[in-house]
Amino acid sequence: MSTPALSPTTGEPVAVVARRNRLGLIFLIVADFSGTMALIISYTYLWSLNVNNGWAPNQQTFGNNDLLKSRSPLPWAADWPFWAILALSVLATIVLWIGIRTLRSGHRGGLVGASLVALLITVGALVLQWWQITTFPFGPGNGSYASAVFLLTASVFAHLLLAAFLLLAITNRTREGLVSTANPFQAKLVGYWMVWVCASILLGCLCTTFLKASPNTTPANFGTFSLFNPDAPAPSPSPSPSPSQ
Repeated sequence: MSTPALSPTTGEPVAVVARRNRLGLIFLIVADFSGTMALIISYTYLWSLNVNNGWAPNQQTFGNNDLLKSRSPLPWAADWPFWAILALSVLATIVLWIGIRTLRSGHRGGLVGASLVALLITVGALVLQWWQITTFPFGPGNGSYASAVFLLTASVFAHLLLAAFLLLAITNRTREGLVSTANPFQAKLVGYWMVWVCASILLGCLCTTFLKASPNTTPANFGTFSLFNPDAPAPSPSPSPSPSQ
């Protein structure tokens, strides 16, 4: 009877550790799914209501406040960076799974090379995401659309940053023999996380591409809101009523 493979980090059977780690990853993805869906629902909610006509205000809305002025009169972000980041993420995920398949065949070096290539692709997606955030034609305060897009892209950046860290860990652990044919589960769990990252990025791409101009052309107005203008003169105090004689 063959002895079950033991985990090099805990000394427990690999199957036991894999089952525990898989459960932890499921909880992580469920929690992350909840946060991602909160961002998606917020985006679609603001897009559909267009409260106070503030979904995508133009440049003239912000008066003399240079801190809140848009860099361009166009309120929308370009579509191609969203999809390019998704394409790079999908490519990195495919490369990693190819490496996992080679590991099953007993070629540990295949996973080392694949995880390293996937890491470089993910770093490229990170750089592109940072460039997109820093070159938006609006600021985070330029309306609900701008705020929602900044939150979506910040979420993508955080997902990619964690993916890059995990890929670096898989590269190093495979080189050290901690991830092997007998113990491939850590690489597979990172592969599952990468699949979820691609799905979450896709949800954001669909929103930012197809949900731009709000369909609500007669938005409800809730009170009167005005942006703070530090150059505006302070209102004069109202005169106190004269005492009655």
